[in-house]
Amino acid sequence: MTKAVVFDLDGTLYDVQQYCFGAFNEIADYIAEKYSLSRDRVFQELAQLWQEKTSMYPHLFDDLITRLYLGEGELEILIQTFNQHKAKMEPYPDVVPTLDKLRGGSYKLGLITDGNVGRQQRKLAMLHLEEYFDAIIYAREAEPKPSSLPFRVALSQLKVPPADTFYVADNPLLDFKGAKEAGIHTIRILRGEFAKLAGNEHIDFEIAKLGELLEMVK
Repeated sequence: MTKAVVFDLDGTLYDVQQYCFGAFNEIADYIAEKYSLSRDRVFQELAQLWQEKTSMYPHLFDDLITRLYLGEGELEILIQTFNQHKAKMEPYPDVVPTLDKLRGGSYKLGLITDGNVGRQQRKLAMLHLEEYFDAIIYAREAEPKPSSLPFRVALSQLKVPPADTFYVADNPLLDFKGAKEAGIHTIRILRGEFAKLAGNEHIDFEIAKLGELLEMVK
């Protein structure tokens, strides 16, 4: 009987701060030069906003523009810079060993990720993880989480029934509702910016390290 394990990307397979802070440095360089501001101040403003609002907050750059009294037309430039950033990134240390063991155990592997499609594609390339997955679903091409649609697309591509499929992610606010609606078993990994948030009825299991799921999915 074939089983499948589907993963979230941001915060689950790598520390999202790697990408965000790298992009913030690039944005700080741009703003500091154009407006004769301290680049450290610009970076700290961005980092503080991000830590206060989390990576889910959609108006980070709007708030930065207001705080620093930047000119009209900057929002599009900042968003583009963020989306096109090329960072030096590495997966969490337990990711590649776990994926290798799952592949060796003949599991089918999938990935479902939200966000700008081009940005998420570049992240996967920079992390060197694409080769592990039999199906990669960019949720914006279907319907963003918490919709169940990207999970149903993944099941269709993997050709594994939901009862034999597990979904691993980190964000209890967004990641699990759609998976449960699709009939998939859900596993929350307790790390990253959402680790201290309470769980909910859409989460079946919680783990501290990715390797712990190997026993769960047998």
